[in-house]
Amino acid sequence: MADDRYFSVNGIVLKYSDYSESSRILTIFSAEFGLIKAVAKSAKRKGSKLLAISQPFAFCRYQLCRGKNDLHTVTGGELIENFYAVTEDIDRFTAAGEITSDLMANIVRDEPEPEVLRLYLNTLFALCYTKKDPGLIKAVFTVRLRSELGFLPTAEAIRSRYLPGSDDVVLELTEHIVGCDLKKLYGFDISDGLKNTVEELAGKITAEER
Repeated sequence: MADDRYFSVNGIVLKYSDYSESSRILTIFSAEFGLIKAVAKSAKRKGSKLLAISQPFAFCRYQLCRGKNDLHTVTGGELIENFYAVTEDIDRFTAAGEITSDLMANIVRDEPEPEVLRLYLNTLFALCYTKKDPGLIKAVFTVRLRSELGFLPTAEAIRSRYLPGSDDVVLELTEHIVGCDLKKLYGFDISDGLKNTVEELAGKITAEER
């Protein structure tokens, strides 16, 4: 009979905090359960099998043991992608940190958001492996995140509310950002003028939340 204390998730480390001299508490965004907390014991020790899967932006298949007060224990894991390239450019690393903070401020613990996880992973991929401007990537993420969470209306209503008087090119771009398949989200090239428009839209949306 299977021991139901043990379970596995696909998830990515959003942040960690020190738990002891050798251990960390990880905040993992998982496909199955949303945000969860887990202790990675001895993860900071040289040669630890948990070190690689306890880093920020490590996307893994985690094996966990259920704990008290929803603080689980990492028993193992398989690294899928570490998104290490994002740390090699200060602008992209800064953008990754900002979208992570935005994500954590807008999702609920223990509530599955698989499409939001896909959005976050695709955004990190764009930051790591495309030449797109990190400011544009961040702005697109800002808009699409709120659309995925149901905070934004239709593209036409978004244009009317935040960019009144803008032309149909802006409407078409907005429709793409809020409605396209996530695999295609960053697969476009636009002028500097439209880039500024997307960043303006994201800025107005976040300013309204304050």
